[in-house]
Amino acid sequence: MKAISSFVTVSLICFLNLSGCRQIFGDGEQPESIVQVPIESSQIVVTAPVHGTIWKPGDVIRIKWLATSINSIDIELYRKSYYQFSIRENLENTGSFDWSIPVDINLSNHYLVKISNHNNPDTYQFSGRFGIQ
Repeated sequence: MKAISSFVTVSLICFLNLSGCRQIFGDGEQPESIVQVPIESSQIVVTAPVHGTIWKPGDVIRIKWLATSINSIDIELYRKSYYQFSIRENLENTGSFDWSIPVDINLSNHYLVKISNHNNPDTYQFSGRFGIQ
């Protein structure tokens, strides 16, 4: 009797793994849309520059972010994890800023833009890593 019980249990587990609970218990249809997991609870999301993009000294690039509950922001340039300089301080939060890359900037593929809340510098987010060549 114990062998039959074990066999039934193992068979049921294999059946569930192979066919999936949705097929057995109903709702075997795929969902119409995928539920978006919210981005971490950060108040700032940097949407540009995007990781891997390359620009040249003298180019004008658009820095973009989402920060709906913040009035003014600061934009800083980092190379690897080292602060380089402030691009703009106490900027009204419009969601974007056009930055002219200095012609005398050091060439590197390791730049990042940091967007921070001007009134609370502990609230910040970095862009993806980009290059200036």
